Amino acid sequence: MAILDCRDTQISLWQEGTALHSPGFVVLEGSEYHFGQVALEQSRLRPRDSNSRFWWQLSTQPLKPALGAARHTADLVHSHLRHIHATAGAPAALVLAVPDSMPKEQLSLLLGVAQASDFTVAGLVSRSVLIASNNPDILRAGKAIHLESQLNQTIINELIVENETIRVVRSTPLPACGLLALQERCVSAIASAFIQQTRYDPRRSAESEQDLYNKLPDILATLRQRGEASVDIDGHRSRVTASALAGASERLIKGLEQTKPAVDIPVFLDPELHLLPGMEALKGEARTLAAHALWDAFTANREHIELSGEDLHLVDQLPLTASSGAAPEVNTESAREALNTESTPETTTAPAMPAADEATHILMGTRAMPLRGEQVPLVGGFSLKNVNGHWTLHGEGALINGMPSTPQQPLVLGDTLSLGTAGHGRLIDVQD
Repeated sequence: MAILDCRDTQISLWQEGTALHSPGFVVLEGSEYHFGQVALEQSRLRPRDSNSRFWWQLSTQPLKPALGAARHTADLVHSHLRHIHATAGAPAALVLAVPDSMPKEQLSLLLGVAQASDFTVAGLVSRSVLIASNNPDILRAGKAIHLESQLNQTIINELIVENETIRVVRSTPLPACGLLALQERCVSAIASAFIQQTRYDPRRSAESEQDLYNKLPDILATLRQRGEASVDIDGHRSRVTASALAGASERLIKGLEQTKPAVDIPVFLDPELHLLPGMEALKGEARTLAAHALWDAFTANREHIELSGEDLHLVDQLPLTASSGAAPEVNTESAREALNTESTPETTTAPAMPAADEATHILMGTRAMPLRGEQVPLVGGFSLKNVNGHWTLHGEGALINGMPSTPQQPLVLGDTLSLGTAGHGRLIDVQD
């Protein structure tokens, strides 16, 4: 069984503990749509041909401005679903994990769009409730807040445990605090540093602005680790500090503190929020969810989620699993390790899809290096090692698909590796 996490920051199809991730971006090229990371990395270059709101604004209202043959955002969601499903090896059935911020009309439409796709919908569940159902800290506290990161808004989901069952009692959106707005504030601060130090504005052209956005995950990871980073854009270099970007999170933190019922309620952050400078100012207990938290919870609570077609309805409350009293959730300090299963936005993850050992080379710049032996040295002290038949990345401060890596994370075909200032790589398959 597979589960689709319908959070537009990363639409993620999980199978057998690994995932295919595809951000909720689309770009039109001619008459063809491109989705996910490819579209994200072109969105600043081709703003009139791009859309990052189609999941958030899911409806059958005419699409304005028009984007190719799509009549409305439901058409784009349908095409994105088909793309993810096909890329993931076309599993026969999917459970849909949906944000609690989706109104009933959108849920009904999403269900209809999914049922018109090439798979069976085997369940519909609140993603916040699902993640929380397998969390031991929520069991102990009896309540919690899940701070859910979406592209165009952040949602404060208040959870409560009653009679060993967990449910969301209130969902409050924080406008202008979505991941795109938070990234925009970070980029503005970085651009200001460039102007002050070099008199060069990296936002002066679409190409340099896109380059800055593409490098932002690496920059934020370096700032989280070292407190400062050296950023190169179009031959210009600037020094950026975490304190200079701390203001990017002020509005988010203020909104949370105004909504939070009490300081002692634990807050659980989606992984993307952990890298945001200034988040350490959150009062009380704040923890970063593991990237695989939703999959772990699904495997623990599967019997309560999978439903027959005649009984298909939104599962908005779940019993706490037995494992909730055991393994602790990842805390903020160890969240870099917690982000260890993020795969590429177009990554294979199931037996029917290419596995890690089916990548034959790593492309570094214009050079394709074969994956052979036990270890492949890369640049800047980084290396790939073959561990139990899977290639893993080793080196301090590396990112995999924009997320902090760990030595235990198996790489898969298509993964993008960010090696700090040493460069970037991508796992590829070279055909004879």
